[in-house]
Amino acid sequence: MKLELKNQKTSGDKKKKQKINNQRKREDLKNFMEMGLEPPPDMSQAFKDCIQDLGGSDIKIVIQKFLQVIDMMFQQNRLSMSLKQIRSTFLNEDEERMLNAKRQLTVTFVEPCLSVSTVNLTKWSIGSSLSYIINGDYCNVLKNNRNSLKPNAVVSIWSFRVQPNSQLGFASIKGIDEEEGHIIN
Repeated sequence: MKLELKNQKTSGDKKKKQKINNQRKREDLKNFMEMGLEPPPDMSQAFKDCIQDLGGSDIKIVIQKFLQVIDMMFQQNRLSMSLKQIRSTFLNEDEERMLNAKRQLTVTFVEPCLSVSTVNLTKWSIGSSLSYIINGDYCNVLKNNRNSLKPNAVVSIWSFRVQPNSQLGFASIKGIDEEEGHIIN
């Protein structure tokens, strides 16, 4: 009897969390639309040039999100991207297998300030959902962009492929700052 009640409670908790997550996703989408960010604006030429200089191509939008306080905490050293909010497939089969096996990928990362760094990509279970996590030297990305990356700023994360080995890379572009209230080009 106790086990049955516990299972019912756990199931109810999961449904409640899912409802909150769905509501948050709808609210974010509504806010993006009101800000003129839905669909996400095209990548600026400066970022396209930077990616091209790295030998990159096959650019795709991965996610557009409001930065959360936890995304900005140096001690956390990570940026999360909920699988539920991912907009396009960006991993190949080998990469997907590696992440599912709890391994990490080392990827090139074009920062909002156009500096290029190296970070890790992993896949974590956070609460009842899965997220891709950019970590490794992510705290250095925060340091390099401390004047522009703030909680509630909208960023878009784009993927690209660097030849000759088709290595995965990402670009993080600040789109708008709620506090400043203007679109960044």
